[in-house]
Amino acid sequence: MKHVKQLLILWVVLALALPLLVACGNTAGTASDAASSAESETVSVPDEEPVHEDVPPEVKDLDGRVINVLCWDWSAGSASIKGYTGEIITNAEEDPGRVDVAKMAVIDAVETEYNVTISGQVTNRGSFSADVKNMVATGTYDYDLVFTGAGGSQDYAVNGAATDLKTISTINLSNSWWDQNCVNDVSLGGRLFWVCGDINTYDNLGTWCVLFNKNLKNDLGISEDFYQMAKDGTWNLDRFIEICQGVTIDLNGDGQDEFDQWACGTEKFNVFAQVIGGGIHAVSKDQNDVPYLTIDTTTERTYAALDKIVNFYLSDEVMVANGGKYDGKGYSNVWEATVHKAFIEGRELFYICGLINVAGFRDMEDEFGILPMPKTFAEQDSYYHTVSAGNSSYMTIPYGVPGVEDLGLVVEALAMKSQEMVTPEFYEMQLKGRDTRDDESADMLDIIFSTRSFDLAPIFNWGGIMNCFYTIDTNYASRFESLADGAKMAIESSMDIINAYVEAE
Repeated sequence: MKHVKQLLILWVVLALALPLLVACGNTAGTASDAASSAESETVSVPDEEPVHEDVPPEVKDLDGRVINVLCWDWSAGSASIKGYTGEIITNAEEDPGRVDVAKMAVIDAVETEYNVTISGQVTNRGSFSADVKNMVATGTYDYDLVFTGAGGSQDYAVNGAATDLKTISTINLSNSWWDQNCVNDVSLGGRLFWVCGDINTYDNLGTWCVLFNKNLKNDLGISEDFYQMAKDGTWNLDRFIEICQGVTIDLNGDGQDEFDQWACGTEKFNVFAQVIGGGIHAVSKDQNDVPYLTIDTTTERTYAALDKIVNFYLSDEVMVANGGKYDGKGYSNVWEATVHKAFIEGRELFYICGLINVAGFRDMEDEFGILPMPKTFAEQDSYYHTVSAGNSSYMTIPYGVPGVEDLGLVVEALAMKSQEMVTPEFYEMQLKGRDTRDDESADMLDIIFSTRSFDLAPIFNWGGIMNCFYTIDTNYASRFESLADGAKMAIESSMDIINAYVEAE
């Protein structure tokens, strides 16, 4: 669900808008350099999706087959992640919400049509990834479908434990219930080992955004209409930084700490998220769908983006949850104790985070709104939104699962019916209705989901290349130079391993 979730699978017929659902400090790169580069390299999102006719799966009697589903539990042990109950299956049977009821209806319909039983487990057990690989190695196949983060999925791919979904003839990846951005962005040499679409809900929640506190905005006398800026395309990083100036205040008189008022709360990952906001990939793919390190061809633009973002994060206006300042204070979850807590308590104007966090603010006293990530460069013709590699759900089919063609029929049916029943409830009723507090935020979700972008770099972290983004200082150029060769070698190694597994089949 969460692809341009295929964003608006329209309620034009049903009266509901279904989203198709979803180191650096040299002076060579300036913002103006980046702007001209952005004009030639960014790709605008079309106003309308091209007409595509979906192909429904064949209905077949599968003679009572049991389909077992294994889901990672992202909410386990977290006070701020609320409402996740599983993919396809649900662990909220005692007190199901509307999304859970819709999931149950999908299962019931597919079980009846295909004469199957669908069950499974939502867990965060430490042996999750090892269990999947061991299952493939021993041929025990306790589970037919696995939902986990992209990091886990790539682990299966390079260990021969994941099926190339493109080899399953009964799965039609061009259908609108599969996120086409994901299908195109995370394939490797023409193979696709994990995917998201309407069959998922948690891929949507792994999409990044900006939250703002309306009460604090009014108290500060900020007159700009953030929603209108986003609609007009003027919501950009330069203006965002200007708005943040002077907002941070030392409330307790003992120097800046997590208990003060802040202009912006963020984390190290968001340096990368905001580089993506400029339409820049850390890893791209060539004409043969083989990944390569993008920095060689986007050096000036990448450095110009990092120059803006890093210097902003180093300023007095920004609290970086995991930047090191709050380590050693005994917090079991430094995010919840710093940036998350400040936003709940009305002491933070902006909070850059995943939609995963929104449900945790339902009972917040202050009013808040949702905004797109600001354009990194004002001249961009589109917004761009990253999808978390860890805090986002992807579907994998373990390699060697018996009867995989029949399984593909069930998977297609689950995805198709989820688009019909689950996505409207999740997107329109939960995200737009329950978790947001105004119509404008709902409009912002349409912008966010229609401009999602997937990058292989945080999924594989080849050669430690993500350290170039996660280290918040101005030495990014030297880091890129020192890590680039290792990253390129690691990419080649991954592809050699994947090719070897495929050739041995």
